[in-house]
Amino acid sequence: MMKPARRFPRFLWIPLLILFVFAGWKIVVAQVAATPPADVELVSDIVFGQGGASDLKLNITRPRTPPSGRMPVMIFIHGGGWSSGDRKDFHPFMFQFSKAGIFCASVQYRLAPKDRFPAQIQDVKCAVRWLRAHADEYQIDTTRMIAFGGSAGAHLAALLATTSDVPEFEGTGGNPGQSSAVNAAICLAGPYDLELGYRHSTQQRPAEANAVRGLLPSLLGGKPDEVPDAYRKASPITYARKECPPLLLVHGEDDPLVLIEQAEVFTKKLQDVGATVQFLRLPGGTHDSFGKEPDKAVRTITDFARAQFGLPGGN
Repeated sequence: MMKPARRFPRFLWIPLLILFVFAGWKIVVAQVAATPPADVELVSDIVFGQGGASDLKLNITRPRTPPSGRMPVMIFIHGGGWSSGDRKDFHPFMFQFSKAGIFCASVQYRLAPKDRFPAQIQDVKCAVRWLRAHADEYQIDTTRMIAFGGSAGAHLAALLATTSDVPEFEGTGGNPGQSSAVNAAICLAGPYDLELGYRHSTQQRPAEANAVRGLLPSLLGGKPDEVPDAYRKASPITYARKECPPLLLVHGEDDPLVLIEQAEVFTKKLQDVGATVQFLRLPGGTHDSFGKEPDKAVRTITDFARAQFGLPGGN
């Protein structure tokens, strides 16, 4: 099975990266750091549940000087085609959010092909339940929880937002009495209709087409004509309904791996059912860059997040 190069985390690893700083609500050019700034605490390898017979772990960041009141929460979900990736990939984003008093958690989930869907969404939901169960310990506000994912992580963030009432996706990883619902989701370059993605891989360059035709069967156990129900169940577009929490979809017009039609069709479906959705097209954007207007992309993400958190300045 061919895997695409792990390109999405280049959003994070280029030497200079435009990042957002909630403390002043300004866009700045910041040096990407592998370690947290002095005013942010990073705690790694916290066991939050069980994925099959294995421990599942998350990393958290939080301000060293806690703000007054409970902190809102960002839940980061890494990409990697459901078969690779690391919960450290979003650390630079987490450091910036936590500088401004946001509690951040980056979660591990089981990977294909060893563990097929719905193991991945079950693990992410388990992490949300764990956070709710430890809300008092960490002084977090479980009424203000945003899922943030890129690529395959955007797919899981969208599923997290749209499937709060699907018992099959809860799993048995721990804290069954807690809710796995989130209050919003930010999705970067994600696939939302997996059958459409497989079918339209014929429009892609050979490398990306082969990657799509390898990764999706690896995750779902076959091609769409072999396991159509698996593709339907794993697609966030299946669960679009008016009651879904607000979603922000950010997608590059020139993304060669996940075609922009994925965000287009998902946006239309959400709009048709009366859900709240914001779609940002990125001219010149690819699967691993914000394109010609990176400052606009970052500003849109920060505005959306602070609006959902009920913080000043949000739209």
